[in-house]
Amino acid sequence: MAAATTETVSRIKRLQQAVDAEPDSVTAHLKLGTALIHSGALKQAEDTLRRALELDPTCGKAWVNLGGVYLSRWDFKGCVEANTSAIEHCPDMMQAHYNKGLGHLYLGQVDEMTECFKKVLEIEPDNAGGHYHLAVGLLAQGHVEEAKQSLGIATKMGFSPQPEFVKELGRKLEQKYAKPSKP
Repeated sequence: MAAATTETVSRIKRLQQAVDAEPDSVTAHLKLGTALIHSGALKQAEDTLRRALELDPTCGKAWVNLGGVYLSRWDFKGCVEANTSAIEHCPDMMQAHYNKGLGHLYLGQVDEMTECFKKVLEIEPDNAGGHYHLAVGLLAQGHVEEAKQSLGIATKMGFSPQPEFVKELGRKLEQKYAKPSKP
């Protein structure tokens, strides 16, 4: 485990005891898998979440957490697939749409990413990260004004954008509004 505190280790031991006491409990496996993610024990978390999904393949929270494990490993295809499964079972799970959108972002699938973040904002309109990532997708699609508007909402909500993105948006806005030079 990655630099786990004594409290974290104790919590994981308690959760492991719950799994040992009830080996067929989806909830016990889900709680242990989630705690293992937070401790940085991703392989153990993956195994535990997979066991939860063997017990209940419709457990959206286990799917989204498994997708989070894949995202942490930069397995973006696995992230998209796991979060797609989460969405199949829990269509309004915001985190599944968010993580799926991040997977598409890193795979360079801009249209899919943009759709995911539109869904995030449909579910949770005040999600600052959703507004920011929607802005990223919109700019990549060439929708400069919409990207500017979405970025403005994100920053008003306290989201700190990547400086490179802000510079790129500024360049695109300058290009859009540059006056043509006279011959």
